[in-house]
Amino acid sequence: SSGWSPSPRDRQPWLQVDLGRKYRLRAIATQGTFNSYDWVTRYTLLYGDRPDSWTPYIMKGGNSTLPGNWNYYQVKRNVFHYAFTAKHIRLLPLAWNTENGGKIGVRLELFGCPYGKYNGDDSVVYMYPEKKSRTLYDHIAINFKTLEQDGLLLHSEGIQGDLFTLELKRGRLYLHISLGSSVVHKVNGRTTLTAGSLLDNLHWHYVTIKRYGRQVNFTVDSQTVSAICNGEFTHLDLDTQLYVGGVIEPNLPHLPTTPNFRGCLENAFINGVNIIGKAKQEDPDIRIPRKMHFACRDILLKPMTFAGPNNYLQVPGFFRRPRMFVKFKFRSWDYTGLLMFTRFADDLGALELGLSEGQINVTIFQPGKKKLQFAAGYRLNDGYWHSVDLAARDNLLTLTIDEEEGSPLKITNPFTIRTGDRYFFGGCPQTNNTIRKCETKLNRFHGCMQHIFIDNEQLDIDIILQRQWGRYAELLLGTCGITDRCTPNPCEHEGRCIQSWDDFICLCENTGYKGEVCHMSVYKESCEAYRLSGKYWSGNYTIDPDLSGPLKPFEVYCKMKSYKAWTVIMHDRVDGTKVSGSSIDQPYIGDVNYWNASWDEVSALANTSMYCEQWIDYSCYKSRLLNTPSKVTTTGEEHSERYKSVAAASTKPVSTPSFNATVMPTIDNGERRSHQADLTSFCDI
Repeated sequence: SSGWSPSPRDRQPWLQVDLGRKYRLRAIATQGTFNSYDWVTRYTLLYGDRPDSWTPYIMKGGNSTLPGNWNYYQVKRNVFHYAFTAKHIRLLPLAWNTENGGKIGVRLELFGCPYGKYNGDDSVVYMYPEKKSRTLYDHIAINFKTLEQDGLLLHSEGIQGDLFTLELKRGRLYLHISLGSSVVHKVNGRTTLTAGSLLDNLHWHYVTIKRYGRQVNFTVDSQTVSAICNGEFTHLDLDTQLYVGGVIEPNLPHLPTTPNFRGCLENAFINGVNIIGKAKQEDPDIRIPRKMHFACRDILLKPMTFAGPNNYLQVPGFFRRPRMFVKFKFRSWDYTGLLMFTRFADDLGALELGLSEGQINVTIFQPGKKKLQFAAGYRLNDGYWHSVDLAARDNLLTLTIDEEEGSPLKITNPFTIRTGDRYFFGGCPQTNNTIRKCETKLNRFHGCMQHIFIDNEQLDIDIILQRQWGRYAELLLGTCGITDRCTPNPCEHEGRCIQSWDDFICLCENTGYKGEVCHMSVYKESCEAYRLSGKYWSGNYTIDPDLSGPLKPFEVYCKMKSYKAWTVIMHDRVDGTKVSGSSIDQPYIGDVNYWNASWDEVSALANTSMYCEQWIDYSCYKSRLLNTPSKVTTTGEEHSERYKSVAAASTKPVSTPSFNATVMPTIDNGERRSHQADLTSFCDI
């Protein structure tokens, strides 16, 4: 009969729920305050294991804003498109009803189920029963959280070349699987799938791998990637053991170079076997190289998100010191933005650290002198964490990026350092106060920061939250809300995705497509389409028979006539093939290779054509007549034929078309010879 309504004077209110234990959450429902004009229309939901470390729930499309209510009594339920586990929930109101004196008002309910877990942060070895594993179907699930960008989660291999590896590389998960390679047919059975992004955020991520035969589904949180394994085999044959969390034997033939996993693992199930549960029970199937900890040692991280059009953080500094030390970490997608600004004491100028074209720009402003400007780093707007370490004194400034102490940027121009009494991060406040004012021409920084040190003193976010130290606006404290809008890639046809904090663009150059997501083909579907558009001269043209479909454009020769255009594709059987040793039981098989086009692309062209012709030239020496008593045999003579077929495209599912030629000259009334040929899967075009 009531509800939560914060004070209207609270500029950044939030409602936090401690669930007491971890739950697997699937939905949230909200109402307004009972019998009032108070309800929330939009909000953001944060979740985490700790009340000081959060991750935002991201909806499909990369939006973190959930729709709320439109009156006080009706329930608005939002079902999460992927379930997540959390012990703490925080709701941040973004907009609410203001008519008739309305304000923030919330009643909420969470939907989920209890979540039991085992934790581990060291490697274990699972010994397969009977020292081997042969499966047609696999179901593997594992949860992890880490601060590291790289780490080996699972690895096992077999002496026949079978392989199963799950590894973290640059914050993304890679699944390598091979059901076996064929030396005879020169087929490499290894298949690689990748999913997820920004997984080094110390929050739990949920991985599921399901395989039936060659079909594999790979799911990371809410993203699912499917593939058909290369090769012809359907069973996964692994020998001896499976490594979980890392490998202790360095001499395995297919071992990746990724270091062992550092972080926390839980609920590692391999085809119904609870690996961590067996390790805790000291099961004989489990080998533990070192003492294992069955609890995650949480690292205290308190990141902040600069997410608004007017965001900034202002903190005090130590006044009039002759040396300056500033250190912090950041991650962002933006090309430009203000990272840090401070004005020196005694009117000696100012120093600015900015992100520009993916580099760190250092600018020193001195009264009456030309400004000093230098750049360091490369592609630092890649979404990963990067550290910035600045140390300065009179006539010397050193800037180190990502702790690469071997090649720091050093500025030795004449200037004087006397530290100011305040530092600005992410932007400058909008104020008319010209004394020690923050001034910059750079855009606001949008992204995340953490581990801020000023003169070797770490910034305490808890004190900032209590507004006892510093000022800030439009910041989310305790969470990094960065979103990867380019994973999975929204650009079609291998278009390149580039993103900023709140948007993405697709670069379609050299793809053969155009449009916002590289969907529309820039080429015509056939030579006839070029003729109808005004191209009347013969020559080489690039066509795209399926237009916006998955097949790539390819080059053909267009023979333009006044009434019709012919689309010509050449292959390697036009100039003649010698057929030898053929019979009805064992005919000669010859592959047909097209120039500039695959079989699927040729089939697509045939399907869109009204009329098709195909020519093959083959010859047979010492061919025999039909094997019947009334026929005679001719020897020592060459017979050749150019075969022409007019039909629709073949639907036989072959990757490389071939022709099957059994040449048998016959005698008809002692005068005429004819040739019979069966051009399977090829002369249907």
